[in-house]
Amino acid sequence: MYDFDSLIDRTATEAVKWQCPESCRSTKYHDVIPMWIADLDMASPPEVVEAIRHRAEHPIYGYAAKPEAFHNAYIAWMRTRYGVTVDRSWLSFSPGIVPAIATAIRAFTKPGDGIAILPPVYHPFKHLIDDNRRTTVEAPLLVRNGRYELDLAALDAACVRSKMLVFCSPHNPIGRVWSADELNAVADIAERHDVIIISDEIHADLVYAPNKLVPMLGLSDTLQRRLVACWAPSKTFNIAGLQASFITVPDASLRAAFDRESAASGMGSPNCLATAAAIAAYEHGAPWLDELLPYLRGNYDYLVSRLAAEAPSLKVTPCEGTFLAWIDFRGAGLGGDVGPEVMERAGLWLDAGARFGTGGDGFARVNFGCPRSTMVKATDRLIEAFGQ
Repeated sequence: MYDFDSLIDRTATEAVKWQCPESCRSTKYHDVIPMWIADLDMASPPEVVEAIRHRAEHPIYGYAAKPEAFHNAYIAWMRTRYGVTVDRSWLSFSPGIVPAIATAIRAFTKPGDGIAILPPVYHPFKHLIDDNRRTTVEAPLLVRNGRYELDLAALDAACVRSKMLVFCSPHNPIGRVWSADELNAVADIAERHDVIIISDEIHADLVYAPNKLVPMLGLSDTLQRRLVACWAPSKTFNIAGLQASFITVPDASLRAAFDRESAASGMGSPNCLATAAAIAAYEHGAPWLDELLPYLRGNYDYLVSRLAAEAPSLKVTPCEGTFLAWIDFRGAGLGGDVGPEVMERAGLWLDAGARFGTGGDGFARVNFGCPRSTMVKATDRLIEAFGQ
């Protein structure tokens, strides 16, 4: 029903993903393929496009309020998709999850306080901690038989020295979807050490069967006293540029502190097109998403099967969620920041694993949220550059 195969030219839209740096022009390829930043190269659901078009037809684009339908659409999505009840009073606004994490860091910690992360992990986490003059405390993930796992002993030790944990579920860049048992173990550690959890669940809707996303919000009443759950329609429906997130804070005192810091940062109003898009996405986008997921999984499976057969030195981590593949280039002799080498040899602009911190050297993150023909072309180039 939906067209995910069309190649849509984004180069004239000021899309960050497609603004290739000078290094793109130093390769043998005249058409470097950008597969780095995490947005899709597919059109958003038609209902979202129509909602934006309808709003844009009104010729005044002034300051925007947040209608109740904006909140109700998210609340209904959480109830119908995950069986989780979200109270309207729990909701705070942020233009994005990265700004929300920065707001939470300033609201709940002081300069010098420790904040735990689980690398390799989405690189803005560490930058936000460092830039706000807090102390990064690492609990690196373990790898067993090619699959990433939580190192609960390391996390426990990190939380002894931390006031906050910035968590990622599903985990970016390695694509793990944490089980209820794993999440409960994290919650128990946070409770034992009185640590606030900021849970980035921006990729929560992008999970592949038989895996199931367990929202932190539905885990336990105890956890809700120390939880800030960060959700958004942005990755799910490819509307990140509209900048609207649902920051869900069940505890009243934490929410008040978050809202005070948010107000002090001047981040109270959404983009005037964002509310219409979010409402349309949550109310009408489920069928589109249900078709998108197997398409994305098909891209991933294509990449994995061809590399295994034709470029076995490249190892792809099992991906349970997100549209991001985590590839180990060390078997092909690469280490450290692999980005320039892959750009030069394969004409692919990837997110170098070194950006994601401890455990990322020799890896790269590949965005497979693209038309199948682009996936085929990119895979061909990887095989040509690193095949047998």
